[in-house]
Amino acid sequence: MSDGSKGKVLIVGASGFLGRALCDVPFQGLVRIPAARDTRTPFLGSDRVRMDVTDAESVVREVSQVRPDWVINAAAEAGVDRCERNPDLAYRVNVCGTRNLIRACEDAGVGLVTVSTNYVFDGLAGPYSETDPVNPVNVYGRTKLESEEVVLASACQGVVVRTAVLYGYRAGCRPNFVTWALESLLRGETVRIVTDEWSNPTCVDELAVFLLGLCHRKFRGVIHFAGPEIMTRYEMVERICRCFDLDTDLVVPVTSRELGQIAPRPPGAGLKLDLARELFDPALRSFSENLKRTGTEMGVAAG
Repeated sequence: MSDGSKGKVLIVGASGFLGRALCDVPFQGLVRIPAARDTRTPFLGSDRVRMDVTDAESVVREVSQVRPDWVINAAAEAGVDRCERNPDLAYRVNVCGTRNLIRACEDAGVGLVTVSTNYVFDGLAGPYSETDPVNPVNVYGRTKLESEEVVLASACQGVVVRTAVLYGYRAGCRPNFVTWALESLLRGETVRIVTDEWSNPTCVDELAVFLLGLCHRKFRGVIHFAGPEIMTRYEMVERICRCFDLDTDLVVPVTSRELGQIAPRPPGAGLKLDLARELFDPALRSFSENLKRTGTEMGVAAG
């Protein structure tokens, strides 16, 4: 890429929560081309391309036609319990889809950034650095770990970014943990929240900026990016109540076992951010600051 030219990035999974953020966060120096299995969504714009990551021919065709400098893979089967119920689908999307993208990127001579998860760890010895042993406890984590291995073994410039508990707001997207909890509490509904699962809630816009920034770098390998604070899901909802002056009596603390989730969760799967801070020094707001911003975008005033 010559100096002064704009790099072209193909955003795969552009109709999803993270994909939307990747397409619309302010970022200079990159032309972003959205790709999605369903291109009928109007916010994708006129330059969108149709791509099903499980269709190898579709992936190779679109990457060769778009001729990007980078591909960012935000497509995934990320429903943890859905993966547990349907492991074949999880494997097709998370592993085979990544393998199809890698082959297309190798053929085109372009780099791939793929998004992974803190669920590659068992949560017994967190928080974790990039070099700590992995040991996923559910289907989702196992398929994401296998997709990591596909990327790291590739001939192209492969980058794996592990993250955790995305939150923020995009109109029309399925609720995430924060928006679900906030909307439920605003309606006066009781919510049952686990007290024994720790992680770093991650602002989707901050992750998107970080992922796009990697397309200007020569980094290759695994790196962690998440929010700066590790807390339980219950503590997250306590913060939501304080921020928006909501009734804490509506929040019922439960253990993971009491909640009865289909897939086991790693209890303490926080991510260490030392490498990201050392190499890239990302600007990270506090969870409370980002909660206020999310509320503003939803039309909910902080207390």
